[in-house]
Amino acid sequence: MILPLFSENGLLSRLNSIFLGFAPPFLLLSIGYEAVFYGSLGLVLIAWILFENSLLYLSKVKKSSTSGKNLEESVLLQNDGRYLQLSDMRIPLTFMVLFNVAFFGTGNFASIASFEISSVYRFITVFSPFLMAALLIFKLFIPFLLVICAFSAITKLLEVPRIGCYFLVILCSDVMTIHFFFLVKNTGSWMEIGNSISHFGIMSAQVVFVLLLFALTNIYTKDIEIKSSSRDPRKVM
Repeated sequence: MILPLFSENGLLSRLNSIFLGFAPPFLLLSIGYEAVFYGSLGLVLIAWILFENSLLYLSKVKKSSTSGKNLEESVLLQNDGRYLQLSDMRIPLTFMVLFNVAFFGTGNFASIASFEISSVYRFITVFSPFLMAALLIFKLFIPFLLVICAFSAITKLLEVPRIGCYFLVILCSDVMTIHFFFLVKNTGSWMEIGNSISHFGIMSAQVVFVLLLFALTNIYTKDIEIKSSSRDPRKVM
């Protein structure tokens, strides 16, 4: 997990190193389909990055064909960034979808019983609930790291303000929190009441988790270098 820090600074090179660096601990903590989930999630994240890069290329072609916008484009390139636009809302929305897929992809964290304890037997064979729970939570955080690393790489690729995209993620999380708040039940079976409360609690704590994970993944993604956008956007990776 430390070797990705010494890999090349290219976008795809660094992300591939992160994916391969966290693969061994995740696979050692996986049983059954979970290993397939890790590879499938990595392919989806690569497809997301390639999709955003294709949109960037099409926008550059469209701007270059319009002579009236050349001055504005040069100003944006000199400032090495741009403001958020309405079309950029797709980035936090896609991030929220993938973040929740990563969250529930290996089990329902609302019930720790949904995780197989046998997945930690490669590291510990004596029953120790706290250590086993720590290993399971560590396993749960690995897909999060992949999604957030891809999110950070896309913000650098598109030269959008990362803090602005993070605030949009918080906004989406608050909307979902309010939605689950009105779905909280106080009647019915204990399972229905517990699930409704746990979903609301998970969404409420998601903002804090995302902030901590952003700080952690910044160690891996802060050195990513994107070539000058004045060149062919198909070659920036």
